[in-house]
Amino acid sequence: MEKKEVFKVEGMSCSGCSGTVETALSQDDGVTLARVSHEDGTAEVHHTLTDREIIDIITGAGYTVTEKISG
Repeated sequence: MEKKEVFKVEGMSCSGCSGTVETALSQDDGVTLARVSHEDGTAEVHHTLTDREIIDIITGAGYTVTEKISG
């Protein structure tokens, strides 16, 4: 079942940063949509993965997830 969740992401300071996170998320087959904002420090993810898998993808891109805001 697909879930929509929003995660708080630290360390993004420009559109290049948010683009890096968005690309990393979008490359996973379990992610159907990723919207990342460096201005808000958030990543909205529509997916079928576990929270741990989403956090691992974002961490692997070089950023830190501090909390799940919704979902």
